[in-house]
Amino acid sequence: MRRALSAAAAILMLVAGCDDTSAGDGPPGGTSPPETTAPTEEPKPEPTDPESTQTTQNKPAISLATAPVGGAPDEAGISQCASVAWLAGEVPDGTVVTFGEVHLEPSNIFKLDQESCADDRRQCPGLVISSNRQFEPCYVGAKQVANGNEDPNVVIEAEVICNTEEDCRKVQKEAKKRGTQVEFITGELPTLEPTETVEPTETPETPTGE
Repeated sequence: MRRALSAAAAILMLVAGCDDTSAGDGPPGGTSPPETTAPTEEPKPEPTDPESTQTTQNKPAISLATAPVGGAPDEAGISQCASVAWLAGEVPDGTVVTFGEVHLEPSNIFKLDQESCADDRRQCPGLVISSNRQFEPCYVGAKQVANGNEDPNVVIEAEVICNTEEDCRKVQKEAKKRGTQVEFITGELPTLEPTETVEPTETPETPTGE
């Protein structure tokens, strides 16, 4: 009987020990800890910067010392205004020709003078020629400053940008074949007749009384 009581007491102590251990692991009052949820990541905002554009490919380009042009002045005289037209026909698709500096060869008979042209006549520098733009003539004015035996040529430089090197070579070939066909008409400058110089007459001095 005593041995049975001792065994029962041992079982009660063991159960009590288990209850104390489970109670000590939890929060006060025996309530279970609240469940924790993993933080949810907010979606990153979309970038507002515009997308970077692709690098523009460099196109073939050439410089023309003499653009293929033709034309003539309206009339002869000391002051003349020459129209200039493109002689090389239609340029290839995607090709752009831009007129640049204008000069005369030879340069000692006429001098460039754009005031010899009317105000509504377009100047040649900066004129653009392309396949999708109808060509409009431009004008170069000049004034004769000396006598000579040559009719000066109008020379216009040009920059050409093409889609392909072959297109540039076509334009360059036409430029070499045609050259410039714009000339000013050299005439005789009027000579000034010498004017007679009249020497002043001396007037005799009037004697004054003493």
